[in-house]
Amino acid sequence: MHRVRPAVAALVLAAALATDPPVIGAEGASAPPGAEVFGALPATTDVVLTPDGKRLAWVDNGFDNPRVVMFDITARKELRVLALPERLKIRRIFWNDDETLVITFSETRSAPVSAQASREYYVNIAYDAGGGEGRMLPAMKGNNIDPRRAMMTYLVRARPAKPHTLIMASFACVCLLEVDTNTGEFTQIKAGNVHTIGWVVNREGSPVAREDWDWKTRAYRVYALSGNSVRDILHKDDSSPPRVAGLLGDNTGLVVLAENGRPHQAAWALPLDGGPMRLLAEDSDADVTSVYTDDYSGAITGVYLSGSKTRIDWLDPASQHRYDLVKKAFPKLEIVLYGRAADDTRIIAEAQSPMMAPVYYLIDFSAHRADIVAEHYPRLAGVQLGEFKEITYRARDGTQIPAYLTLPAGQRSGPGSLVVLPHGGPQARDLPQFDWLVQFLATRGYAVLQPQFRGSVGFGDAFERAGYRQWGGLMQDDLTDGVRAMIEQGIADQHHVAIVGMSYGGYAALAGAAFTPELYACAVSINGISDLRALMRAEVPMYGVRVRYISAAQSNWEERIGKETDTSLDRHSPINSVSAIRSPVLIVYGSGDGIVPNDQSEHMAEVMRKAGKAVTLAKLPDEDHWLSRTETRVQLLQTLESFLREHL
Repeated sequence: MHRVRPAVAALVLAAALATDPPVIGAEGASAPPGAEVFGALPATTDVVLTPDGKRLAWVDNGFDNPRVVMFDITARKELRVLALPERLKIRRIFWNDDETLVITFSETRSAPVSAQASREYYVNIAYDAGGGEGRMLPAMKGNNIDPRRAMMTYLVRARPAKPHTLIMASFACVCLLEVDTNTGEFTQIKAGNVHTIGWVVNREGSPVAREDWDWKTRAYRVYALSGNSVRDILHKDDSSPPRVAGLLGDNTGLVVLAENGRPHQAAWALPLDGGPMRLLAEDSDADVTSVYTDDYSGAITGVYLSGSKTRIDWLDPASQHRYDLVKKAFPKLEIVLYGRAADDTRIIAEAQSPMMAPVYYLIDFSAHRADIVAEHYPRLAGVQLGEFKEITYRARDGTQIPAYLTLPAGQRSGPGSLVVLPHGGPQARDLPQFDWLVQFLATRGYAVLQPQFRGSVGFGDAFERAGYRQWGGLMQDDLTDGVRAMIEQGIADQHHVAIVGMSYGGYAALAGAAFTPELYACAVSINGISDLRALMRAEVPMYGVRVRYISAAQSNWEERIGKETDTSLDRHSPINSVSAIRSPVLIVYGSGDGIVPNDQSEHMAEVMRKAGKAVTLAKLPDEDHWLSRTETRVQLLQTLESFLREHL
């Protein structure tokens, strides 16, 4: 069973903290760990602290089924261990108060036919540290709510001022609910409409704003709410509307993430009284992509800027002081503050880097020390991991493409094997953080290139929009140009290059094999897409019934990809260019994928076989789009390692 253990060296959190944390990745290991180490879910995740700072909870993945542990810090003993059903996946845990832990679970409901995506259903259950049965939030019985409706809610405020309370939003009634964590009973506090996609509440849990988005007409509205008053304070007719991130610390306005005429997404203050927006934070080379929220007030305390370099701009001096104090202790690592005691005496910090797996520290400011609470991958201690670099390369049109390059663990002279690893999305990006797949490949002797191709987020509106309707076009060219840059620089052997990707990255892998067959020795698609028209047939019709349940970013696939009637989708679908494929292809998919229908993989493999092409199809039973199970992650890595060893 997991135990809190002291850090290798206690860290004095004073004016300057110079002691380095233990370094994972030092010299000494002769053979790299196997797939069962890298493929395992992180040993411990989601370490959270009670408001009084006396108890912890965490997810323990060291068993066949994950467990949730509640722990008393002072007594140094477990209070309760929750063994959970295998079919449920833990997505989040948080303390609502000092006694009540809320766990967000999901369960996959497999699609009846392979042409449809599976569905992932979410539910919240409260457990007391002292024991007893869990309680569904909101309750499945009473108030005329059925199990399906309990699985159609999401959290708005985890810790409002009113004790034993959550504020949740319901997809079923499109309304805001106040939920009693002791009983699961709820009351409706505000109703929305068919277009409502978001709510903002204040510390007391009262609604102060609502977001509406009509994806058909591209009409986006933000309304200020006060009692029965509803006031339109922001309206925009655009395919890429802003996003309300939360509430300002003084409760006078909202924090909105939007370009608002600038080349990069910035953070803006939108007054609730209807006044003009004012700029809060921006960067000429980065987008503001997310925010930090105070655990108790619910106010936005900082914004995260995600460009070639990432950083945090703090809006709250107290939050900045806490962060700066911890950052001094770990100057070379990325720090995330996961939660704090209400009196600011203790805080949970996660420290990591691309070459060091995440480690959780319990920092006690009053005792001036930091203790290791948990580690994602303790079995990687002492293992030499790949060397991570931030680079850029020149695309054919002269654009500088940011990328991450991880060189193989150990010394290598001259060009060697390269794996190109495009991210999913494609409206996403890689970050300079530990990545289990990247380091698995690097410890096998492969250099790994992660291009942030056009269409990636974080690098400005023009950079992202350049990827619209460029599946198989400009976005793919950026990957090709990255490979050629690595060959020219003597990093990659032109005859030993593979392309591996998940989701959109899986599409890019198939497109690489089909559209630039001379470039790749082999390709691996994981939960990837092969037929764009079939994808649009499967996804777009769902908007009519799911319009209330999807985000603005998900609702404009036609603008980002193209209409189902667009014949160019055929040219950009790898399934229609199978005859050009020369290299072996590995196709892996999860049978419970809730994003990409299974037939995108199955049909591609079938067409390749009929064409006499070398293809291997691997099914991951009961696995979802995000590879949430240890067994199937390990299966994936074992299959991938064998395939690359044979063909690369």
